[in-house]
Amino acid sequence: MIRVAPVIAARSLLLRALARTLAATPSSTSSASTIRAGAVGARLSLRLSSRAHLSSSSLTSAGAASVHPRAASSEVAQEELHERGEGGASPPNAAVMLGHVEDRYGGVIIDPESFPPTAEAFFASLAASMAAYITSGVRGVWLKIPSARAELIGHAVHEQGFVFHHAEQSYMMLTRWLPADEENLLPPNASHQVGIGAFITNGKGEVLLVQERRGPAAASSRPAFWKLPTGLVEQGEDIPAAAVREVLEETGVRTEFVSILGIRHGHNIAFGKSDMFFLVALNIADGAADHDIVIQEQELAAAAWKPLEEMANNPHIMPGSHMDHLYGLCLEHAKGTYGGMGWQALPMGFNRGGPDVVTYSNAPHPEVMGKKGLSAGSVGGAGGG
Repeated sequence: MIRVAPVIAARSLLLRALARTLAATPSSTSSASTIRAGAVGARLSLRLSSRAHLSSSSLTSAGAASVHPRAASSEVAQEELHERGEGGASPPNAAVMLGHVEDRYGGVIIDPESFPPTAEAFFASLAASMAAYITSGVRGVWLKIPSARAELIGHAVHEQGFVFHHAEQSYMMLTRWLPADEENLLPPNASHQVGIGAFITNGKGEVLLVQERRGPAAASSRPAFWKLPTGLVEQGEDIPAAAVREVLEETGVRTEFVSILGIRHGHNIAFGKSDMFFLVALNIADGAADHDIVIQEQELAAAAWKPLEEMANNPHIMPGSHMDHLYGLCLEHAKGTYGGMGWQALPMGFNRGGPDVVTYSNAPHPEVMGKKGLSAGSVGGAGGG
């Protein structure tokens, strides 16, 4: 279904932009060129009606933005060829607006499923789309290019002014900020990697320790370095689930989450990114007092239940360092003098649906809520003490 109001608004804005362009054209410009430019604007506005999907809420104010040097030239060139009859009855790369969805901040996310099958057609469609976005006051543009269409990346960067944002195995995400008179407010790429370490004891009071097969803690270079199991949190994975998974994968020991004992926050760790490390206390699953160990030989050289003293007196842990402190928290937890932070899954709020989010605190109880605290009359003012 074509939404009439947005189409009219987009067409009107395009024609106004065309009028501004023509008004700025030197007087020596021929009338024939002026007529051709008018025809281009009219046809481009018609094309917008079929694919733009620009809502009246975000496309009713013209943005004060400049067009990238070649952003507006591709469509005009194609139309002039068609006017002269050099392209046959129909232009070979007739520009069609790329499909998109609007984000919450006045920007658009281009739909990769709307890419034309050829690079030439994509270049023309991207140029037409960018011209329309600029005219319509769109703020930021997100362009996700699948790895199968990697040949499109260079053109988007060099001809349309996009910059790299982030990459995954299956795609490259590019962005372009359109307002020329405002600082770029698009959120940057993810700044952190997140890791976990797991502290598990058995019924004898022994701690599960491992020796790495590779890396700076490898047993080949540091044969006395027995350490807690560690690993990285996967995308979409909660901290407790990550700790349980890593221990099971590396050692075969089934565990259950107890608490978060401590958090380390560092910077410039991996490829310039920041790093957060959560030290997690786990119990052997189902209340068991012991568990057999089956190591993942690809990652570990060895794993064993060891005395707590061997963990605490590790010669490779510098006294007074962050890991020395975290190991101290492990000892306090084993003594029963320190519990750590628990967790609870709570709704996101803000009228958003979707799954709950995990919240960590020293009071992980549904009774501890701001609204309940205020209704009890115990915070500040006449009700406080």
